[in-house]
Amino acid sequence: MTQSLLLKKIHSDGIKFNGVSSDTRTLVKGNLFFAIKGSNSDGLNYIDHAYRKDASAVVISNRKKISNISERLPIYIVKDVRKEFAIAAFSINKNNITHKIGVTGTNGKTSVTFYINYILDKINIKSATIGTLGNSAFKKNKGNLTTPSSLDLARQLSAIYRKKIDHVSIEASSHGLDQKRFSGLQFNVGILTNISRDHLDYHKTMDNYISSKAKLFNDYLSQNAKIIINSETKYLTQFLKKIKNLKSKELILFQKNNDFKLLKLNLRKNDVNVSVIISGKKFNLVFSNLPLFQIKNFLIAASAVSCMGYNLANLSTISKKCPNVSGRMEYVGLSKKGGKVYVDFAHTPDALLNVLKEIKQTNPSKIILIFGCGGDRDKGKRSKMGVIAKKYADIVIVTDDNPRYEDATKIRKEIIQNSNFFVEISNRKKAIKHGISKLEKKSVLLIAGKGHEKTQIIKGKIYNFNDVVVAKKLMKQI
Repeated sequence: MTQSLLLKKIHSDGIKFNGVSSDTRTLVKGNLFFAIKGSNSDGLNYIDHAYRKDASAVVISNRKKISNISERLPIYIVKDVRKEFAIAAFSINKNNITHKIGVTGTNGKTSVTFYINYILDKINIKSATIGTLGNSAFKKNKGNLTTPSSLDLARQLSAIYRKKIDHVSIEASSHGLDQKRFSGLQFNVGILTNISRDHLDYHKTMDNYISSKAKLFNDYLSQNAKIIINSETKYLTQFLKKIKNLKSKELILFQKNNDFKLLKLNLRKNDVNVSVIISGKKFNLVFSNLPLFQIKNFLIAASAVSCMGYNLANLSTISKKCPNVSGRMEYVGLSKKGGKVYVDFAHTPDALLNVLKEIKQTNPSKIILIFGCGGDRDKGKRSKMGVIAKKYADIVIVTDDNPRYEDATKIRKEIIQNSNFFVEISNRKKAIKHGISKLEKKSVLLIAGKGHEKTQIIKGKIYNFNDVVVAKKLMKQI
């Protein structure tokens, strides 16, 4: 873990401090205040507030912009205030966790970290995950960010280490990587699940988005780290060109590397039989009620565990009892008429395409899809998801996801694109009710977009809403 030279300098200057903060709302007396420029506000505008709350010093990256601020606080100028904040946070909140696995990708991060944790648990290794589903070591810790802030992440890792857990899998989002939230950390294993269109409202171009993913492998891996990349991902060639110093690390291209390869897959009723090679050893595995994309995520997770040097002799037993990940093709139940209901987090074109293809392979009598798109996010994907939905589903009900501050009617129109094929029901509960009413024997209803989420954001207000809970209640009525 990188130590903060800035903190050493401040300490040598005789300035006492008891922590770091980048938010004056939570800053306490004696904290160092890092004035970070965010999407909606600039920390430079809050320096006087930090003074009034008795901050011990201020760290900035550009003195030219602070000519009118209070000079009553010591001010330190650094090249990159975001990076220095992260390094300082990890320096103060220490941990000696030796096995840190970073997982990035458009889809599959949550599932791969979940399965790494599951496999390690089954071979009696204590581990934890940090990501979309929160912190598995502390069940009450449910954040709203895939990758927490540097300070929050540092505190979580420190708390995990105090519980004597020495293996942590962390979801590395493109935002978190671009905003240098991992500065000061080094991962022993880096994993890329896939790359497809997402978050272009923030990154603007696919090249920028891909570059942000590459930062995990360029900036945050230890010298002898292992890299596992799903070779079936889009943009693989473009991505590999962005990775530096590959020669010093072990690169595993899952599905291209003969020692890490899915050989054969057979579907038998609700079971899937899989032949796979991991670390050069062949395994014959059986999965029950697990979709293909999740099986692949499991195999990537197993590859990571194997790369850490652990024996997977019991992998066949582990795979047979493998659970579903919350909100990832999660089976809700069977309707009174004999139709299956699933909830999935698919909120990108590629994720929606994959899950619909997966359902198609099971030969359902009919596919009913309910989905919407989030507001204040990438608008370009909306029409693309509408095209995919129309191609693969028999009935598509377009509803509201998390409109946030955006006009929900406008979002639905951008999905529908004047097509008469779609059923438009703005109220998500009514949309789910309508979808369940259309189920028949051997048909499938997929409720997509929100997955594990337990709230809905409309006009800035947060309402309790859980697709799984709502669907289960309605299935008892219809």
